[in-house]
Amino acid sequence: MSGSIERVDNRIIVSGELHDLHRLLAYIHIIVQKLGYQDVLLDLQHCTIAYQNSMLSVCAQVSAYREGGISFRLIAPTSQLLGNLFKNTNWGYFIDPHQFPPSTFKGHTRVPATQYRNPTEQQSAVNRIVNVILGAIPELERADFAAFEWAVNEITDNVLVHSESKIGGLVQVSTFVKFKKRVQFVVADAGVGIPTSLRGGHPEIQTDGEALDRAIREGVTRDPSVGQGNGLFGSFQICSKSMGDFLVDSGYARLKFDPNKGLHIQNQTVPYSGTLVVATVDFSDPKLLEEALRFKGIKYAPVDFVETKYTANAAGDIHFKLTEESLSFGSRVSGKPVQNKLLNLAKMCSGVVWIDFVDVPILSSSFADEAFGKLFLSLGPVRFMQKIRLHNMSDIVEGLVNKAIAQRMQTGMSDADS
Repeated sequence: MSGSIERVDNRIIVSGELHDLHRLLAYIHIIVQKLGYQDVLLDLQHCTIAYQNSMLSVCAQVSAYREGGISFRLIAPTSQLLGNLFKNTNWGYFIDPHQFPPSTFKGHTRVPATQYRNPTEQQSAVNRIVNVILGAIPELERADFAAFEWAVNEITDNVLVHSESKIGGLVQVSTFVKFKKRVQFVVADAGVGIPTSLRGGHPEIQTDGEALDRAIREGVTRDPSVGQGNGLFGSFQICSKSMGDFLVDSGYARLKFDPNKGLHIQNQTVPYSGTLVVATVDFSDPKLLEEALRFKGIKYAPVDFVETKYTANAAGDIHFKLTEESLSFGSRVSGKPVQNKLLNLAKMCSGVVWIDFVDVPILSSSFADEAFGKLFLSLGPVRFMQKIRLHNMSDIVEGLVNKAIAQRMQTGMSDADS
């Protein structure tokens, strides 16, 4: 079903697929700025499909209008699947916080829309994102993981440094691992936009399209004393080298890279007030990103989350405190991200992984099997004994983990539970 957007007074009605982001935002502008309404009704009850790049943009713009005293009410999609998505992703909350509470989504494959207004909140959001990726994507290379973390950190930080956005920024992440190891992160703000920001230091830039083209070039920045201008450049390199997508929407221009069609820049008749960055990284080809971050011809190896959170000593040992890695020890579902994290950490670190069971009095057999039985099977007996140390275990927990490993040694990985 194709999508349509129409306006009746202060009501915006979206039917079918929501794909024309600019038209929706233009209607909000007309309702507030030209017609003088102080309240806007977004009627999405007949909306059937919505994407995180469009919705995060809407959330950022609505948040900015709310800061200016405009109220919004949302009629959520009647589709149960899409309605639940609005709750779990925080889209409902950012559009209509009086009706929708903050998301309580506890899944390990996505990070709901998250607002940050200062460096502390930004770092917290980045840490949450990379922690989720570590548990969601199996068999990650350390250099690939570090490159992804660098890109998320740079793009979110650009909002605080350059955008002048009164609401800060919003960031959201989804993983797509059914066919490929793809991760998409989206960052949106309601600031001055890249063209306006860049012209502050480069008045020779004539068009918004030229501004976006310059923005992904190495070393281009509004103010060299503030930043080196490598955030968008490096992020574009990471996405393009991994054969992922990259999109920047700002002002009257859109820059888009598609691995099949290449790089395109097009003018927009309706401007985007702020900046939207959509970056998709594909981790399917190991070590592909090892050379992605090169500045002035020199390979750059950023400090990553593994080093700052887990590395315990100079030998490269890892301290993995189980109570900090899972909210529940009672199901196979909660054991899966623990298994992925441990597999990745065992692969990434030069030392051993110390799994600390302190304050874990009991865990279920299914959790023990998913987290540790399958870990043993994936690493193999010799590698497991070389890389994994289990300590501070109660007798009950030790018995359950031993049983899970023993059963996996006998049965292997069946199709039913793999």
